Amino acid sequence: MAKDEFQEIHDLLFKTIGLFHSKFIRKFCTESPNHPELKKNHTAIIGFLYQYKVLTATEISKMLNIEKGSLTTLIDQLEELDIVIRCNDANDRRKTLISLTNTGIKEMESIMKISIYRMSEILNTADPNELAKFTDSLKYAVKFMQKF
Repeated sequence: MAKDEFQEIHDLLFKTIGLFHSKFIRKFCTESPNHPELKKNHTAIIGFLYQYKVLTATEISKMLNIEKGSLTTLIDQLEELDIVIRCNDANDRRKTLISLTNTGIKEMESIMKISIYRMSEILNTADPNELAKFTDSLKYAVKFMQKF
């Protein structure tokens, strides 16, 4: 199986996990290779921001099912590590937009690279037809969940 196909599977899983997180209040945990001090909620925030580019604190707190006060601490920690940046919303002065810095983007890409490698180790021996069906199922699951 080609790396591009594993990339597609990774993207689908990540989207599925993100939607599962926001819809069914589950937590996604991936270890950070460059920042072992990061906890699973830090990594989830990085992943959400990588996927959605810019989010408000309210949006992130709903995805993680945590109070905004708890989220503020997590965002502060990520900001101290130069992983995220806060910016005022030009259209609404009451809102603060949160996005990844270049360091944050590189962090997520590093996490994805490890995940894709681990995934390829596990799935490389799978029957190609079963793997294609699995990929199709993930595509369907993402498309289905996006309806809600």
